[in-house]
Amino acid sequence: LNTAAYFWNSSYKVRGPNVMGRIDHTINDKSSIFGRYLFGDSNTLGGDPNNSRPVVFPGFPPMGEVYRRSHNLAVSYRRVISPRIVNEFTAGFSRFMFLFTQGEANPSFPDIAPYNFANISYPYRAVPRTNRAVTTPQILDNLSIISGSHQYRMGFNFRFYQHNDQRGQPGGVNVTPSLSFSRTIRPPVGFNTPPLAASGRPGIVAADNNRLLSAINELLGIPAQLSQIFLGDIKNDTYLPYRTGNSVSLWAQGQRLKQYNFYFQDEWKLRRNLTLNYGARWEINMPPTEAGDRVYVPEGDLRGTISFKHAETWYQRNNANAIAPRLGITYSPWQKTVIRSGYGIAFDPIASFQITAVAGRVPGITTNCQSVPGRTTTPGCVPVPDKRIAEGFPFEMEVPSAKPSSFLTPPVQLLATSPSTIFFDQNLKLPTVHQWNFNIQQELPYGIVAQVGYIGRRGTRLMRAYDLNQINADPILPSFFAMQDNLKAGCRPDGSGCPAGVPGKPVPIVTQGIVNAAFVNSSTSIGELNQNAAGTMAGRIEQTTLAAKLRPNQQFATITYIDSGGNSYYHSFQSTLRKRFSDGLQLALAYAFAKSIDDQSVDPVAASSGGGLSTTNSRTPADTRNWRNERAVSDFDRRHVLSTTWLYELPVGRGKKALGDIPAALNAILGGWSLNGLYNFSTGEPFTVTSGVRTSNYSHVSRANVVGALPDASLKQAPGVIGPVLFVDNSGFAIPGPGENGLGRNMFRSPNFWNMDIGVQKMINLTERFRLQFRMEMFNVFNHANFDNPQGATDGSNQITSSIFGRTCCEAIAPSSTQNIIQTGEAARVIQFALKLQF
Repeated sequence: LNTAAYFWNSSYKVRGPNVMGRIDHTINDKSSIFGRYLFGDSNTLGGDPNNSRPVVFPGFPPMGEVYRRSHNLAVSYRRVISPRIVNEFTAGFSRFMFLFTQGEANPSFPDIAPYNFANISYPYRAVPRTNRAVTTPQILDNLSIISGSHQYRMGFNFRFYQHNDQRGQPGGVNVTPSLSFSRTIRPPVGFNTPPLAASGRPGIVAADNNRLLSAINELLGIPAQLSQIFLGDIKNDTYLPYRTGNSVSLWAQGQRLKQYNFYFQDEWKLRRNLTLNYGARWEINMPPTEAGDRVYVPEGDLRGTISFKHAETWYQRNNANAIAPRLGITYSPWQKTVIRSGYGIAFDPIASFQITAVAGRVPGITTNCQSVPGRTTTPGCVPVPDKRIAEGFPFEMEVPSAKPSSFLTPPVQLLATSPSTIFFDQNLKLPTVHQWNFNIQQELPYGIVAQVGYIGRRGTRLMRAYDLNQINADPILPSFFAMQDNLKAGCRPDGSGCPAGVPGKPVPIVTQGIVNAAFVNSSTSIGELNQNAAGTMAGRIEQTTLAAKLRPNQQFATITYIDSGGNSYYHSFQSTLRKRFSDGLQLALAYAFAKSIDDQSVDPVAASSGGGLSTTNSRTPADTRNWRNERAVSDFDRRHVLSTTWLYELPVGRGKKALGDIPAALNAILGGWSLNGLYNFSTGEPFTVTSGVRTSNYSHVSRANVVGALPDASLKQAPGVIGPVLFVDNSGFAIPGPGENGLGRNMFRSPNFWNMDIGVQKMINLTERFRLQFRMEMFNVFNHANFDNPQGATDGSNQITSSIFGRTCCEAIAPSSTQNIIQTGEAARVIQFALKLQF
């Protein structure tokens, strides 16, 4: 119990080793072989603070460690068939293994108490391991043929992904038992506690009374509820015990992806200064399978009954017709000028992590058992005895009698008790990107090369994820408006209790018997009416009754649906200026003026086993019925980007313009100095201002409306607020009306970003073989803070209903060069010294 509120830096270690072996052998003048093997460990030991798993108290085991191991093997055979024909065949594999020990970093795991208390920090995590191994056997062949002015290349690349996953948190739920002492679930009885305070009567306040009753349960060991997630073995139609001996049961899956790629390319030199490149790539990316034949996909209509059935693959479409043409031309009209242009298509096959996310949410994969001693127990689960901890209350539940197959067709049920699921569109198409470019490169005097060009991208069939079971408020809007009118007239929401002579309006959801007057007249409903929260009320109705049928499918709560309906656009003017190192100076400058547009900016699933959607994050659409309203500049769009780097050797010392013949001792002090630097500038990223209220549907808050002119989103000061804000208050915004979704996405820009790093370097020649290098590196040399938008700030919010709306403090965007130095907090100036001996 850290009552003194001590702070300390939690240490950790990163350990290897890394090993490489390579062999090259020439068999004869036509044949040679090559072999390479890489092995590496990068283990984070003694805590994992980067993933919020440090050592909580000194001397205790860490809350987790990370073990990373990689293997890479390649064996190649090269054969010169003739002077104009060469073939190279390569076979090998790569393997990356990640073990996040979490609770198992504690030697006592799993024999740890499955409960915790308020206001006490626990030095361990009650979470089993997550173990992943991604192995990719690969074979490829490249054949090159030179014929006249043509250079033909053709070949294939076959990849066989094997993603094996073991985890104690399938679908984002923890299989470790959890014991609660909450008085709200089971208040202690038979104790003489103070009366509750009331008007004109002294007593204990409700919040303190809750703490007192929970403390009684905790001190006397009176369990309130034991909860446990059981893992389902669908093939054998049974649930697994939490553990066998000291081995915890883990969810295990083995995803398999097979990719067969073929290509042909011709580099045709039409003239000495004109070259044409053309070719095509044919990709066969088979639908993913599961090694243990544990694939279950939905069958049935969304508005009917959905059942999960056994299948061979996670989706049906094989995308075998993915042919990607390429065309490019290079033309040099003058000796120092080159013009290039090209067009091509690229595909983006599905990642194995996305399949793991789907596999972990098949109904029946897990089941949640809850038992209140002596009272209620989840149907199909074994109740726990009504005992205290000291009397031998069990810390684990027995395996339920329910079968995983019984959950493959969930019954219609209220929202709060319905399962959520994730599945693919069975006609999932291959994400496709069309790419084209045009640029001119010109060599200038003094070793300078300039280039200007245009790059375009058009993404189609991009993967997106959204709630297919979105609860829309439209059916209850007539009732919602009637209730709002009744409140304005001085009546109760249901139209009763009106002032004399004021008739109340009838409320259809009450008159039709969907909900009763107590529901609509409650303080919760009145708060929703005052905030236009029709979507929130629609969700609460689905938690109360099935009569309204506001969910398209009442078997499930959220249905995260992954399809290939996404689109993106990118156009960019790009220019570079480079000076090769000469006369002690090297310089590079790059500028881009670009615009990126899409309808969902991030991979919606990525490596998240529970899916990547929520009611507030930027990746979740505000309304899945209107994807046109999601079309906007991308979350990562940076309109202007400027980057410069330079290296300058001071012209002082032996062999230089100044003091070129000074003595060696003096040269060791004055000579060998150089300066280098990096400057980055970019305009801010877009962000969305949201209402913080679910006005249209239950899946996501709506975006705010603007009152008058569009508010200025620039850094400014606000009274009583530490640090800058983008908006002084929320007076320029309003909550949209019931059923509305407000403004478009990404209407505002975060502050611009700029950073400069400078380095000073000194080389000292000790002998012909030995040199000493001294470096002083200053990251963010001007100590300039780059503030994030309110959505990403640690003390800020983009929701107009938040008390910290518009604030940007206190998280700065770390420049790329300091990412490896500063892991958290502000990117303040960092000065680093280094000394290196070279020989």
